[in-house]
Amino acid sequence: MTDNPQIENEIINDFAQAYAALGHSSLMGKIVALLIISKDPLSLDQISERLEMSKGPVSQIARRLKEHKLIEKVWIPGDRKDYYRAVDDIFGQAFLNYSRSMMQNRQIAEKYLDATRSSGDPAMDYLHERMLEMQRFYTMMGTFNHDFIAQWREKRLQEKEPVE
Repeated sequence: MTDNPQIENEIINDFAQAYAALGHSSLMGKIVALLIISKDPLSLDQISERLEMSKGPVSQIARRLKEHKLIEKVWIPGDRKDYYRAVDDIFGQAFLNYSRSMMQNRQIAEKYLDATRSSGDPAMDYLHERMLEMQRFYTMMGTFNHDFIAQWREKRLQEKEPVE
């Protein structure tokens, strides 16, 4: 952590607000922020203490973040506690998670394309056009997202290479 608790608290609170605005738990945002600003892995006890939260909700959110591959469990030799840290490319992983959730919308459109095709009913024809537009939109979004993450990974690799 830094020597500036005010900046740390502001980052933690901003992440909490951002996550809440996206429909996630503000605690999730706080844990992500705390692990991003922490160079060393933190135990659930340390996370709970720093965020002034009970261990139960912190443990549940940590489990969800781990399932979404945003944080990882770390083993500390000689210590039986669970420690966590943000994954190396937490921002890329968060983008992948978001992109995958958006692709569910394309699947919804594709599910109803055949059922709404050429029925002769103007309302159904309209619905078919909307589903077709939805499918095209999310297909295009998927292509952009795929290209973006490939470029992001390449950029990260280039920036990690030593400069001579």
